[in-house]
Amino acid sequence: MDIKIIGAGPAGLSLAYHAKKNNLSFRVFESTNSVGGNCKTLSFDQFKYDLGAHRFHDKDEKVTKSIKAILGNKLIKVSAPSKIYYRKKMINFPLEFSNIFQMLNYSQLGKIFMENIISRIKIKHTVGNFKDLAYQYYGKTLSNLFLINYTEKLWGDYSYNLDPTISGNRLKNLNLMTVINSIYKNKSMDVEHLDGSFYYPIEGFGDIFESIKDSIGDEKISYNSIITGIIHDGKKIKNLNLFNMDSLDIDQLFCTIPLNILINILQPAPPKEIIEIVNQIKFRSVRLCVITLDQMNFSENASIYFPESIFPFTRIYEPKNRSEALAPKGKTCIVIEVPCNSDDTIYQLSNNEFVAQIKTILIDNNIIDSKKVINSTSEKIEYAYPILSIRNKNNIKKVFRYLEQFKNLHLLGRSAQFKYLHTHDLFKDANNQIEKIIH
Repeated sequence: MDIKIIGAGPAGLSLAYHAKKNNLSFRVFESTNSVGGNCKTLSFDQFKYDLGAHRFHDKDEKVTKSIKAILGNKLIKVSAPSKIYYRKKMINFPLEFSNIFQMLNYSQLGKIFMENIISRIKIKHTVGNFKDLAYQYYGKTLSNLFLINYTEKLWGDYSYNLDPTISGNRLKNLNLMTVINSIYKNKSMDVEHLDGSFYYPIEGFGDIFESIKDSIGDEKISYNSIITGIIHDGKKIKNLNLFNMDSLDIDQLFCTIPLNILINILQPAPPKEIIEIVNQIKFRSVRLCVITLDQMNFSENASIYFPESIFPFTRIYEPKNRSEALAPKGKTCIVIEVPCNSDDTIYQLSNNEFVAQIKTILIDNNIIDSKKVINSTSEKIEYAYPILSIRNKNNIKKVFRYLEQFKNLHLLGRSAQFKYLHTHDLFKDANNQIEKIIH
């Protein structure tokens, strides 16, 4: 069996790792000159930062064991909670009633309490959109204060248009019992969530994929490989055409590139309806502003979230709080995430204009001290994640049904599967997909 993998991001390298583990013949084709996709760790001056606030969560014992084997003693356990910045105050995230109890008036607290009682009585086992899901877990008042604005800013769409799956596991900590416990027993809520405690590589999250590259062999990756056509006969993928290269025969093809790109390079072309669907789906882009600071720390948090609309950014994360090795001694840097569409004004700004705008907002709101700023830079991330709207989800089912006719074509990754996936999900799914074609 011979496997071809398109894309050397987290999904593609997870597949390559499991292919090698099972002694399969494989090759990875990457359009750029490096691995990691949107999970790279970059260097700036003497600092390092990730293209995103990445963390590795211990959600699957087998996956965690594999990552530990890949990284060895370079994988450390980190404990750094996250916060919400709201009206110049910090609130615990995930939300804890005992924390917000001190920040809201009695009228708001009364509404929150009654809404949570009602939501427990009228609990729905299925919800149609993210807004309904938020209301069910937190009630209308609390959701509108913190969750709805943040979510709509992050995804660029109204919350009632968004699929509930965008929440991950972040909304499973506030119910009537935890409210009662937090008020009357002064007890911290014991909640499993994706923030607070996690694993992280000492040299940055991208080191996971650099280490996988080393373990599979750099010679197994064809860099700067532009796919110009995926040839099929209606039942199987037959050939892979690459720019300035001979056509390659295909036994098994794994694709991790965005779904719309895949559909548009299939030859013969898919039905018109399928092409129209993928050309209408959207992916969210992200601009990063990286600011280095002449101070020991900016905060004690893994991430700080900004739900208020006065801020164009959704999150600030501090690499040093993941690993001390990512910043020089006595200094730190922060990474500010601005989600946007590629045609938005803020995305079109020059690097200098973009950085200046973000700096001004941070300084004017006393979030950073201008005298502490050392340097700054910025990054653009296209196809950061698919916009998981209800309309997209329903239409894309038709695309997946069309692709199912190709028995040797397999999809993995956020942009290919149109799912909100984490690294542990990708690793687990990659193993399952490789085992499936073997057996």
